[in-house]
Amino acid sequence: MLLFEPYRINANLQLENRIVMPPVVTRLATSEGHVTEKLIERYLMYADGGAGFVITEAVSVKEQKSGQLLRLNSDTFVPGLKALTQRVHDLTPCKIAPQIIHFMKIARSGYRQKVEDLTIEEINGIPRLFAEAAARAREAGFDAVELHYAHAYTMASFLSRHNHRKDDYGGTLKKRLRLAEEVLIATRKAVGDDFVIGARINGDEFTLGGNTPAQSKPIALRLAELGLDYISVSAGGRFEDAVPRPGEALDPYTGYSGHRTMPPSWMDEKVNVHLAAEIKAVLNQSGYTLPVITTGRIPDAQTASGILDKNQADLIGIARPILCDPYWPTKYKENREKDVLKCIYCNECREAEGAFQEVICARWKKKDGSIVPPTR
Repeated sequence: MLLFEPYRINANLQLENRIVMPPVVTRLATSEGHVTEKLIERYLMYADGGAGFVITEAVSVKEQKSGQLLRLNSDTFVPGLKALTQRVHDLTPCKIAPQIIHFMKIARSGYRQKVEDLTIEEINGIPRLFAEAAARAREAGFDAVELHYAHAYTMASFLSRHNHRKDDYGGTLKKRLRLAEEVLIATRKAVGDDFVIGARINGDEFTLGGNTPAQSKPIALRLAELGLDYISVSAGGRFEDAVPRPGEALDPYTGYSGHRTMPPSWMDEKVNVHLAAEIKAVLNQSGYTLPVITTGRIPDAQTASGILDKNQADLIGIARPILCDPYWPTKYKENREKDVLKCIYCNECREAEGAFQEVICARWKKKDGSIVPPTR
């Protein structure tokens, strides 16, 4: 089964298998953005469970109020993250990378900062923020770094057709790509050619007037031209169709586009796989071999392997099923499917994240009120 065969990203990162644990918010960091023991234990569980590559929850590159969100905006955060990577590397063969993110202001009053509101000075500072955070990630012992270019956040908002700036950072796709190019170039300069840089992008925004594969394919091609090492293809998660809730900040995962980011049980299995397949086909036809990661309602090893067999992706992102049972990879590899605690895609984990509560799987909760994660 291809899923459990080793895989190399570029020449620099050897994975035990083709299973990737994509970013899943834990809400286990401190309110100041520091690592906690509970957070380390959670990622150790994912790593010990057999995933070849774990991408952490988003890590902020900027100093700003953000709740229990990990940060890399100063050197003070390096020791805690180094403790995390050392434990993962000492105890497992898993590789681990942070997903680094820049986001704009949002308030319970309903205010939402948009790319049109940023000054040129603020924009010019963003590549440096990403580059410095990536350099700290390497210092902290991570094996790679992933640039968050997807969903509702700053980088995706510049790439989007919803970007209505009138200067060199908006309008045509070439101009909307400019900041993404500058961030990648600055990050590569900061970490060197021997350190893996990936990016998560939207294959489709699933909003009226937003990006579709007609935009995501040339975006992926341009990033490949600039030397990106892998592309993770997600979808949706936009503010444009978010459902307003009185007294709460707008949540980009409440509308249809948000459901496409984390497809619930009423959506088809593999609902977003075609997006990664289209991007991979365009990259390969253009002579690029960087791996493409696909995600979205891929429930079991047989389904994942079928995607690989059809050459629709190179790596398989398994998020909620591994949250549900961190030992999902090991159990399937050992032909122990009957022992797997299976995700039912109820999205209670997503609701907990949105409420700033510790994210666990609803299936860990027992009738007596205890919380018991699966074991090996």
